[in-house]
Amino acid sequence: MRCRYPRPSVTVDAAIVAEPENGKPAQLLLIQRKNPPCKGQWALPGGFVDENEPLDKAAARELQEETSVDPSDVLLMQVGAFGDPGRDPRGWCVSVAYAALVPSSSMGVKAADDASEAEWFDVRDLPQPLAFDHKLIVRTAFHHLMQQSAVQGAHLLLLVTGMNATRKLPHVRLVINHYS
Repeated sequence: MRCRYPRPSVTVDAAIVAEPENGKPAQLLLIQRKNPPCKGQWALPGGFVDENEPLDKAAARELQEETSVDPSDVLLMQVGAFGDPGRDPRGWCVSVAYAALVPSSSMGVKAADDASEAEWFDVRDLPQPLAFDHKLIVRTAFHHLMQQSAVQGAHLLLLVTGMNATRKLPHVRLVINHYS
């Protein structure tokens, strides 16, 4: 049976956050886009969902294709859907976003597929502008990761800032507000 309603393209994007180590703040994994639209801009790893492909598998596949990260090393959690009609210049596109907290940015990354670079960035100093609506997705991912934390975000807040736990909240608010 044919559907009489228009259908958007569906994409997945993944905000992968590495815990800080050796006094370094948390890091966010980004790729530099090799192709238009947004060629040369930094973006979250992601791409189009193949026909009949489960969303979780699409997110894992895109993460591996663009960054060489083994998806079995990452626990991807769905954090939201983004469907503003103007979010992608190619047309109506809905993105399902994922987030993951990984133990270390020493996890090897290597750009592949339609990514020209793959790098870890200090979450307090991300390149601007991020492609598409990825700034909003990053903000949402951080909110989700904080909600998932055992102590209402205290652990992640400490991770993001690398600061003493008694001083962490104002600094993380700055990080989140920066991406608001």
